[in-house]
Amino acid sequence: MPRVRIGELELFHTADGAGEPVLLVMGLGGEHHAWDLVRRELARRYRLVLLDNRDAGASDEARGPYGTGDMAADALGVMDHLGIERFHVAGASMGGAIAQHLALLAPTRVATLTLVATWGRTDAFLATILASWRLMVERLSPEQFLAALAPWAFTYRFLEAPAPEVVALQAAARERGLLKSVAAYRRQVDACLAHDTLALLPLLRTPSLVLVGEDDILTPPRYARALGAALPRGEVVLVPASGHACFLETPKPLAERVLRFLARHPLAA
Repeated sequence: MPRVRIGELELFHTADGAGEPVLLVMGLGGEHHAWDLVRRELARRYRLVLLDNRDAGASDEARGPYGTGDMAADALGVMDHLGIERFHVAGASMGGAIAQHLALLAPTRVATLTLVATWGRTDAFLATILASWRLMVERLSPEQFLAALAPWAFTYRFLEAPAPEVVALQAAARERGLLKSVAAYRRQVDACLAHDTLALLPLLRTPSLVLVGEDDILTPPRYARALGAALPRGEVVLVPASGHACFLETPKPLAERVLRFLARHPLAA
């Protein structure tokens, strides 16, 4: 199992494909397998580096509180370990928050930013949702908790007729264990609650693609527009007929948009 020690923690990472490197960072409570349906398309043209954040997947549990900036430093440490100097970054949900910090932390190393279903500043709306999740994870079983999150992640279309490949991914996740621990999830929620990069993003000159499902009710399109307005080289694209988990619900259209964006911004440029 490929793990690397970054500070006090060992972090899991894996790779797939060949070509220019793309770091993929997943969201709250998620592990790298959540990228699997998008990964198939991206790995045809790019070398993917997939990371489990601290407190998720096969990476270590943290020993105390932290922020999304600390997780960005984790990710940069993994790329240092792999000897990858310059790379593309794609982050979904909390992973997009981490990606923003990563670009601010290493602006000459991050060639492009792809921000999927994410936000730049936690406002009262999102804070209320996250705080309710923090309470629910303490009171429900993992199965009950993830069932309660489904309407926030998917559209009514998906819930009426779940895609077989997503059902298979969810079954595999149950086999591995749905949550690292309640304490780990709470720490990640706290990091999300404190996230705020919006005033700093105008400093970046990184080509940025901001993607959001048109029916995303957790991080609705207004968050994407705020990111697009803050990023000097940002473009906002709505993914049709998709919700927050657009990387699962509509993986092919999402991958196509990412591939077109990356092709316009090769590392050599």
